[in-house]
Amino acid sequence: MLTAQPPQPHPLAPNGKRKKPAELLLVCGWSGCQDICEGEWNMNTHIGQHLEEYAREAAEAEAEEHCCRWTDCDFRCSCRVEFERHSYYHGYYLHLLLQGQLECDLHPEIPACTAPARYKLPHLGQNFLCGWTDCEREFVSIVEFQDHIVKHALFEYDIQKTPDDERPKTQCNWSLCHKQMGNKYRLIEHISTHSNKKQVACYHCGELFRTKTTLFDHLRRQPENNTNSFQCAQCFKFFATKKLLKSHVVRHVNCYKCTMCDMTCSSSSSLTTHIRYRHLKDKPLKCSECDTRCVRESDLAKHIQIVHSKSVHQCEHPDCHYSVRTYTQMRRHFLEVHGNNPILYACHCCERFFKSGRSLSAHLIKKHGFRLPSGHKRFTYRVDENGFYRLETTRIESLEVTQQILSPQVNRSLEIDLKPSTGSCFEIVDPTNMEFERIIVSNDANEAQLMGEVVISLPSLAEPEKL
Repeated sequence: MLTAQPPQPHPLAPNGKRKKPAELLLVCGWSGCQDICEGEWNMNTHIGQHLEEYAREAAEAEAEEHCCRWTDCDFRCSCRVEFERHSYYHGYYLHLLLQGQLECDLHPEIPACTAPARYKLPHLGQNFLCGWTDCEREFVSIVEFQDHIVKHALFEYDIQKTPDDERPKTQCNWSLCHKQMGNKYRLIEHISTHSNKKQVACYHCGELFRTKTTLFDHLRRQPENNTNSFQCAQCFKFFATKKLLKSHVVRHVNCYKCTMCDMTCSSSSSLTTHIRYRHLKDKPLKCSECDTRCVRESDLAKHIQIVHSKSVHQCEHPDCHYSVRTYTQMRRHFLEVHGNNPILYACHCCERFFKSGRSLSAHLIKKHGFRLPSGHKRFTYRVDENGFYRLETTRIESLEVTQQILSPQVNRSLEIDLKPSTGSCFEIVDPTNMEFERIIVSNDANEAQLMGEVVISLPSLAEPEKL
């Protein structure tokens, strides 16, 4: 395979236009062909010529199965269109590999990949369908598909441009998406997320990435390269880069609020699960052995395993005859008995220890007067730096969700739950702000200030009432 040649720089020309980078030189991998093509588009055209010749040969031979002609590829199928999609993707993939190699050559400070090689093209079961409004064109070649949607963005920019406004907000007309972008370049970048366009691939292991930044993250996070320099303050996990840590922190932010209670969730799927279990009475699945009804198939399978199944998990440790019906209980047994690592729940008020979260919850409510947060069915516990499970006393909210919680109808409850003398306050984060600025909304206006991190405190947990 030919080594990638560095592209030309992208300086701004006097007329304000950027110069196009030089095309990479790609060596055709079709069996018996070593032609060099300049850029992925020329390679795509070249592969098309191979496919035309192949179609004539297949028709004469009345072939029922099509075997990939690309070097070191064992793909085969019975559909000729699927075979063509696969063949075109080889040229696209080759360009991504060389682009990834080039990016690594230009950044020698990035560590090399140590992951095992897995050069395998994705399964392409159907043609590439354009989702632009009133288009719905299909493409066998992914290169032609990606070029087609870029033309949509450029045309949309031209028709929305006005003489008085040279850089208007340009709307994306992809199906079910109406986002507006600041210019045509941002629109092109945005549309690439709809088409799942990749920019680079790891030259060593073959994994595909949407940007060169995610490629560099892939290289830095590998065990041999990971410095674990950045730690999450919420779950204490370590990350190789600050960017990876920021991406992880957003997962702790609850951006979805239930319309029927104050429960907030970090994803739409978890909110859907909450509504199905807490607010809907429908349990469509019935156990064939008893009258128990369940919401999901996984719940029914778990019920059958625990209640009706005779199968058990047997401890594999020598001289141990412990058996149990669930893997969770077996894991706990192994950690506590054989791993000398007991799972303990610690009370942060009096430092008593409990073997289960349920026991600690009962203790917090009875002895310390704690109450469940609004909308929550149980307390949440997380592992601290010492390995103990402790009460989660903070809930991270997005700015939009917090505005819903702090609506006029909630102000009355704030007057009851928050005592002016306690100084309790909500601390809110806007996840769209990359700096994660913190806005504090307090019952005391004099306390409000900008501080710069993330968290929303639950007043019922921060200042529990005494019984």
